[in-house]
Parts: sequence; structure tokens; C-alpha cells
Amino acid sequence: MLGQDRSIDDLLGTLRSGSSRDLSRLGQEIAAMPGRTALIDGLLPYPEARRWLRGTLLDQLDRDTAAEIAGHLLEWREDFDAGRRDRTTPAVISYLPFDTLRQEAAFLAGSNVASAFWERLTAEGTETLIPAAISVFTAGSPAARETTLHLLLLDPFSTLRLSPCDQGRLLAAALNDPDDEVRGLAAELIAETDPEQLLHDQARWTRDPSERVRMAAWDVAFTTDIEQASEDAAILLGDEAAPLAARRSALIALGDYLPTPRFAPLLALMVVHPNQELAEDAGDLLWTRHRTPIAAQAAAQSPHAAVREIAERLLHPQLGSPAAGGSRPGAPGGYDIYQEMLKLGQKPED
Repeated sequence: MLGQDRSIDDLLGTLRSGSSRDLSRLGQEIAAMPGRTALIDGLLPYPEARRWLRGTLLDQLDRDTAAEIAGHLLEWREDFDAGRRDRTTPAVISYLPFDTLRQEAAFLAGSNVASAFWERLTAEGTETLIPAAISVFTAGSPAARETTLHLLLLDPFSTLRLSPCDQGRLLAAALNDPDDEVRGLAAELIAETDPEQLLHDQARWTRDPSERVRMAAWDVAFTTDIEQASEDAAILLGDEAAPLAARRSALIALGDYLPTPRFAPLLALMVVHPNQELAEDAGDLLWTRHRTPIAAQAAAQSPHAAVREIAERLLHPQLGSPAAGGSRPGAPGGYDIYQEMLKLGQKPED
């Protein structure tokens, strides 16, 4: 036992101070040792040794021994943390048996070897990949599930091309994910690839807790049938029993898609709404997109100070917005100080 400890100490010293040539030669020596497994097990508690095992020794072992050692290396979960960069960890994926990859899919999909993991499964075909991806959406962390969507469906450098059917299976699982971000990303992808899926249950998705899901559903609805979507959004906006977040999204969607003349009467009602968040959302729309006198004048009577302030700025007689009923120097209507000065210099008519 003492001799083994000494050997491990000697190996650690070489790993810490040796050249790359020395480390490669060391790997060849250990790979040829009859009792190498016990020696390798003794190195596993040391981070620098694990890095060397992954980066050098695995490639020098026979396939069966490498698979066994890769399994032991995977047990050190901290080496595979997604926030940790390490160019040696993907080597473990190369040697793990497929049964282990499938069993560990939920963990690996959220680790720093996620890309290598999906690349290896891709080589086996979608018959292996899709069930693994579904298992990630069932048991993986939110980060693992979101990373899976990005790597399998959004990565521009990926050689993987899923069929529409396989894409649909993944997105259907993701759209029912409990995490808002995962569900939102899925909804945005579905809006591009299969909008009917959102239209089919529009009432559900426009009331979803995720703002990304709600806005994706409204985008599909308004681009498909603006008249029906306008009516649905207005009904939801006026439903006092509906979730406030859903009503706010309905208001934003109406502001995004309706022209100002059509939106102005509703906007004039919302800037004086008793709910502060809805009224301030309406005030923001008035300021940024829909400057119109009817809404600006209504905003001046709002019970909320932030909305009244917007109205005051828009309706200012010298510095306001002509579109909202205010004026500025040189504006065609309202008070124009330069025009008044010109009038003072004109001669009276005979």
C-alpha cells in the first residue's frame, strides 16, 4: 500500500511539472501496466490527475478499459459543471457506453459536454437521439432543457437536421415545460414552424404565465387574422377577472398591430384605467408609438402621476408633440413663437 502511495505521489509530481512529451510517455507506461486500474483509481481524487486522464490517458487505453475509466471520471460531477470550461471533458463522452449516455442524458445535456453528447447521439440517428431528448425534458434541469432546444434546433453550426415530425415532438414537450424560459423559447420556435399549434389553443397560450409565450401567441393570431385577434385581445383586456399579466400583453399586442387612428379610442380609455400598471403601459404606448390628441388629452386626466406627466410633455404649448396636440417652434399648428415674431414685423394692410 505504501508503494502504491509513493507511486501516486511520483505520478502527481510528474503531472504537475512534466512536459507534454513526459506526460504522453507516462500515459504509455501506465497503459502497459498490468495493475493500471488500481493505480488510476488512486489518481481520481486529484483534479489535475483527472484532467490528464481525460486529455491523455483515455486515448492510450484499450476500448474496454477506457470505457470503464470514463465511467469513473463521470462520477466527478464538478468537472462537468456548465459554467466550467475544460477542453478535456468531451473525451469522456467518446468512451462512455451508449447505455450510460442514455441513463445520464438529463445530466449531460446540462453540462459542459452537452454539445459533444448530442453530437455522439446524432451519429446513432434520431431513433436514439429523440428519446434521449424527450427524457431530458422529463427529468433534466431547466438549463439542460433550454440548452437542448438551442443545440438541436437553433445551433447554426450543427450538422443535425431533424425532420418536421421530430422537431414537432421536441417542441410539443418543450411547450408544456414548467419553466417559463423553456416554454417561451419553444413558443417562439413553434410560431415560426407550426403556428397552427398556438392558434389551436389560443386562449390558453395568450394567458400563459410566460410573457414570451403570450406574445408569440398574439403574434401568430394578429398575423393570421388581425380582425379576430383584435376582438379577442380587446375582450381579454376588458376582462377584469383575467390575470393582469395576460391583460397587459393583450394591450401591448393591440398597440403593436393596430394603426393609431383605430387604436386611439381604446388607448384613451386605458390611460385613465384605475389599474396603475395597465394605465402606465397605455401611457408608454402613447409616448412611443401612438401620439394622438384624443389619447393625450385623456391622459392629462389620468389618476396616475406618471401618465399625467407624459400628457403634460406631449401637450406642452411650446415643447410638445404636434401629433398629440401640443406644439413646437416651426410646427404647422398650435403656438409657434417664430410665426408670432414674423407677424409682429409685418406692415399693417391698408
